[in-house]
Amino acid sequence: MRKVLAIIILFMEFLTPQELVVVANNSFSDENISVETIRSIFLDKRRFIEKKKVLVMNLEVHHPLRLCFEKKVLEKSERSLERYWRKAYYLGKRPPKVIKSVPTLFSYLDNVAPSIGYSDANESIGKKVKILYKVECND
Repeated sequence: MRKVLAIIILFMEFLTPQELVVVANNSFSDENISVETIRSIFLDKRRFIEKKKVLVMNLEVHHPLRLCFEKKVLEKSERSLERYWRKAYYLGKRPPKVIKSVPTLFSYLDNVAPSIGYSDANESIGKKVKILYKVECND
């Protein structure tokens, strides 16, 4: 039983992304935005970049990248985000568009401007995107 548990833990460690990058499409005007600005975009406090509405994308709830993003970039737990969006809903705010996969993210980034999301750093190599922010997921 302990061997099975050890294998599962090792497998989960392997699946955890090493480095997360916040990415935007190439028409995104500002490459040097702060993490505070990224937070405000993802929490629907800032909706526009250069007078254009930003498409904000989030992965599904229990995706390892999303868990890393919420912890390291938004600095919120899943529970605190649920409370935030419940309250924000009554103020007319909406959470980011939920997408099923990183390839879907890159498809949107190729076709919708301005748009923003996040992926594993390795998956963004060779893609036509701007990297806005990097953060380590392990610890």
